[in-house]
Amino acid sequence: MPRKQPFNIIDAVLIVAIIGLSVLLVYIIWEPGQALAKMENYKWESRSRMNALRVAQQQYYGYKQTYTDDVDSLIIFMQDSIPKAVTDSVFTDFYQSPFGWDSLKRAPLSLQPYEIQIDDTSKVARYVITDPDGFGYIGSLTDPDQHNRASWEQ
Repeated sequence: MPRKQPFNIIDAVLIVAIIGLSVLLVYIIWEPGQALAKMENYKWESRSRMNALRVAQQQYYGYKQTYTDDVDSLIIFMQDSIPKAVTDSVFTDFYQSPFGWDSLKRAPLSLQPYEIQIDDTSKVARYVITDPDGFGYIGSLTDPDQHNRASWEQ
């Protein structure tokens, strides 16, 4: 009958190493999925902010018959000229955060301002809102079929 050997320091080190490597393996598998989910949340948050900018541009155009390339003047117009009941019904919460006028100015990932360009020299005034992080755009300065249309809605 074989003799049972006593538990020694080498066995303890091997058990700790196995547990440590198991934890490391779980982290290596889990972390990229979390980073991907975080980027997806940033993408949809940014797109919901751009949708709010699109609605604001449409309201601005309805009152002034032109678009604006300044987010600050667009926000001031919406706060001062549109009744609060209308803005409360039109502008709801974003994808992840509550609605706030100041949050319309910047993209959530890089905190860079949204790029708004207008073309009011053609027969039909056009605008484009571009996300600085590359999550999409709304409108087009050249293609009339893309007017008020988001890149992710195609």
